Amino acid sequence: MNEFFEKIPEYTGKAASPYIYNVGGGMKNDLAGTTDEDCYLRLVEGTNAEEYRAYIKKLTECGYTKTYENETCGNIYTELSGACRLYVYYTDTYKQTRIINDRSSVPLSEFSYDTSKESPDAEIYQYALFYDPQNGHSPTTTNCGMLFIVKLADNSLYMYDGGDLLQCSDRSVEGMISFMHRITGTKSGEKIRIAAWHISHAHNDHFCGCAKLINRYHSELNVERFMFNFPSSSVRRPDTHYGEFKDIINKYCQNALFLKLHTGQRIQLANAAFDVLYTCEDAVRADDPNAYPLRDYNCTSTIVKMTIANNSIMWLGDTNTETENIVSKVYSPQIWKSDVVQVAHHCFNYLSTLYPLINAPYAMLPNTPFGAHTPENLPKLADVLKCLSAPENITYSDVTSGFVFKDGKYIKILEEERVGNDYDFSGF
Repeated sequence: MNEFFEKIPEYTGKAASPYIYNVGGGMKNDLAGTTDEDCYLRLVEGTNAEEYRAYIKKLTECGYTKTYENETCGNIYTELSGACRLYVYYTDTYKQTRIINDRSSVPLSEFSYDTSKESPDAEIYQYALFYDPQNGHSPTTTNCGMLFIVKLADNSLYMYDGGDLLQCSDRSVEGMISFMHRITGTKSGEKIRIAAWHISHAHNDHFCGCAKLINRYHSELNVERFMFNFPSSSVRRPDTHYGEFKDIINKYCQNALFLKLHTGQRIQLANAAFDVLYTCEDAVRADDPNAYPLRDYNCTSTIVKMTIANNSIMWLGDTNTETENIVSKVYSPQIWKSDVVQVAHHCFNYLSTLYPLINAPYAMLPNTPFGAHTPENLPKLADVLKCLSAPENITYSDVTSGFVFKDGKYIKILEEERVGNDYDFSGF
């Protein structure tokens, strides 16, 4: 028995896989090897809901306390505290249970906070980044990257990703921090509250802006929480600036709460609820514990549905078809249905099953109109465009745009030019 499962009872009725899978840690830098935050997973196959419930009962009889439970579409998700922190979940479609020894997260109840009764308002911003004008790459440009900012009802911000380093010249990052001050009504030098920074996956074009903003402007940022789920570097190597990202957030955000996202969690931040529909843990198979099972690292992107009042946004990160094949069968169309969809992977791949399930009348595409409408990319956008309630209901990241939901409608409140162009080799 692996040391991380010595204090965890055996699964009732079925033998768990003999393999132990390192599913990565939290904020610590694991490039040099495993850390004391690394989390471990065992997989049980061929089980059912009755056996799952019997196992949870067995855990509680052994001294574990159930701190969270959620049931959706026949799937069951449970957080427990005891000799160690456990997150256990059953997926009915595949008759599988995953048992995770989570050594990096705070309890879900400690991470969440609720101000939804105070105000339903929120402002959603798709922040403009500079994309290569030829939809390619150069020493100073790239054709990917994204940054979204949500101002919550308590005037704190939910930050989603951050853009590539090539999109983060000093001028560009000055524009970002100035924009954040402006929408929160804080003066330069005053603290901006970041309720949570959510990184979809460990590719440079999704976390470098976060790292540079914190490195340059930590005196003006109070980052209260981080939320992500990256696979272990020992299982799948992350992108080139991963080490800098981890070192910066550890240096300047030591007091931030961390939550390793797990499928089935429901997180509350002020007046916004976040339902985690997929993480890379869903892709774990019993046959090979030493390699990430999917071909494309983009499939480590979390899929999270954000709901504010009665309106929702589906955050897809760079989700690709391998993920789609796993997760599209797990939930009913009602779970997928959203008002707005973040178009996945900058419109570089098909999601011909997920987009119709999401069926969003509005879309946010993290690329330019040119990049999205090249001959090779336009067919990939077709399933999104079919769902739009009007052709103009799609926004692009060549300009900064903002909107609110009001009376079930998407109301644009801002559109302004991008700040910054080519990269200036200024580093972090």
